[in-house]
Amino acid sequence: MDIPAQVADVCDHFLRIAPAGLVEGLHLHGGLAFGEWVPGQSDIDFVAVLSHRPTDAEVELLRETHEAMASYSPIHFDGMHVLAGDLAGDPRACPDVPTILGGYFSEGVLDPVIAWHELARSGITVHGPPLADLAVWTSPDVLRDHTLDNLDTYWRANAEALAKMPSEGAAEDACCWCVLGVARLHHLLVTGEMTSKSAAGRWGLEHYPERWHRVLRDAVRVREGGADEYGDDRAARGLDTAAFTASVVTEATGRPISRR
Repeated sequence: MDIPAQVADVCDHFLRIAPAGLVEGLHLHGGLAFGEWVPGQSDIDFVAVLSHRPTDAEVELLRETHEAMASYSPIHFDGMHVLAGDLAGDPRACPDVPTILGGYFSEGVLDPVIAWHELARSGITVHGPPLADLAVWTSPDVLRDHTLDNLDTYWRANAEALAKMPSEGAAEDACCWCVLGVARLHHLLVTGEMTSKSAAGRWGLEHYPERWHRVLRDAVRVREGGADEYGDDRAARGLDTAAFTASVVTEATGRPISRR
């Protein structure tokens, strides 16, 4: 598929300035893989396939590369630098690799279970062998269990915090993050398919009761523009964000959140 010109430019720049002979492939996942690009909102999620496990000196060159990338474009260029063998194996066994997230360079992993499955199902090859030739490891059962665990841990904690202080969900960014975040995961559990944030919100308008349509529309609006559903009533946005997040976590996991 064609990628937006902004994305192509950032990817081309990375390939031009990356350490010579190190990057054999560059593949995109995340929202882009599902046809979603929102200028000013979307990041570029990538997996770079390296020719070999980088030396300490090459890791430092990668760090410098990403410092230069941050100066080149305000678009976050977030991802991992792995081997083809890592992609062919269980992502839960992936060793720590050079990563970049939100401008912070480190060694670790960035949710490889999700990354591997997005690459295998809808990934975009910018450079190097096609993803189909890399035999990326997948397991629907592992993906489902991972998604359910995410809802039952990270998102349960968020839902419980919001229940105690719903004003934390009143900001537009918080509403968008929480509402589309839980809807996106729930979409996978219900349909078996992965999707983008905004598409999950639109799916939610078909799947969830009308009680939640206002906050779903507003969450999508924050990403894509349109009429503000709440205007000056920030308190109502916070209450709806908190209630929706709790409702989805409860429905998906079969356990109500704690409100104590």
